[in-house]
Order: sequence, then C-alpha cells, then structure tokens
Amino acid sequence: MKKWLRIILVLVLVSIIGISIYKVIGINEEQTKEQFKEQQGKRTFQNSHPATGMSVNDEKVKVFQDLKETDLKSITSKNDITVINLFASWCDPCKREMPELVKFSKKKENGVELIGLNVKDKRKPAEQLLKDVNVNYNVYVSEDDFLKKFKTYNIPTTLFVDKEGKVQKVYLGELTEKTLHNLVSQVKEEH
Repeated sequence: MKKWLRIILVLVLVSIIGISIYKVIGINEEQTKEQFKEQQGKRTFQNSHPATGMSVNDEKVKVFQDLKETDLKSITSKNDITVINLFASWCDPCKREMPELVKFSKKKENGVELIGLNVKDKRKPAEQLLKDVNVNYNVYVSEDDFLKKFKTYNIPTTLFVDKEGKVQKVYLGELTEKTLHNLVSQVKEEH
C-alpha cells in the first residue's frame, strides 16, 4: 500500500511541477509578444542609407489601376511627408506588413500621405494581394531602374520624403502601424 501511495504522490508532484512550468512558459511567451510590440513602437531609423538626400521628384511611376504615367513630384509636393513603401507580392514581409499599413493609413495625420510602390512584380499577383488586403492607400508601379537608382536592394523598404521630394530617411524592413507612427514623428521632429 505504501508503494502505491508513494507512486501516486510522485505522479501528483510531477503533474503540479509540469503544470507550473507550462504556466510560466505561457506567461513568458505572452510577455515576449508584448515586449516585441512595445519595442517595435520604439524602433528608429538605421544608419544613413545611400538614398538619403536624393530627390524622387523626377521619377516616373504608373498609377496601379490604369497604368497612367505620372511623376512623384505631383504626389510629394502636396504633402509635408510622403511615406513611400516599396513592396512586391512575392515578398513575405511585405505581405505581413501590408495590413499594418492599412491601419496606419486610416489614422494618418494631416500633411502625411502613404503610398505603395510596387517593384519587380507581376501584375496579377500584385493585384490579388492588394485586393486580399483591401488596401486603402494609393499604389503605383515603379520603373525598372528605381531600385537600382535609389540603391535599394531589399524590400520592404520605406522612404520618408519631404515636400520638395528629398528623401529624408529610409527604413529597411517590415513595419507595424505603431512603428510607422513613431518614425513619422521622428521625421517631423528632425525636419
């Protein structure tokens, strides 16, 4: 009888320890997710990008819907800050950040405009992505040499451009809505 009692006590003790470890891991995992979201909101620009200081005003782009040609100057001159997000439908981080950009666009400040710039992509998959995400900001298609000219080799990349068309800052990588609001504030404070 004593042997069975010991076995039962050991099983109960092991169960209690197992449940405790499981709960602690769950709590830590949730804290880690919250800490990541908080850190994302505080992220800043990396070191200077070669495109910083360049002008986008003479660049020709096409309106995504009808492929009418326009230049970026007609867009940037209307805004204090134009946020140009370079993306492609084959880019997984681009796909992940797009719903965050939609949220940002709903709450953007006056004088700030977000536009998408589709690069090195095929029309049908890009069209499907925009439809799936229900994009609520203007999207354009870049000329093939845009990435090369602005020394941008990774996407997503986001350019922060002033009213004169000058690239003030460049952000490499995936954005969250919170990070994007933070970065726009930084650009406003600095310029």
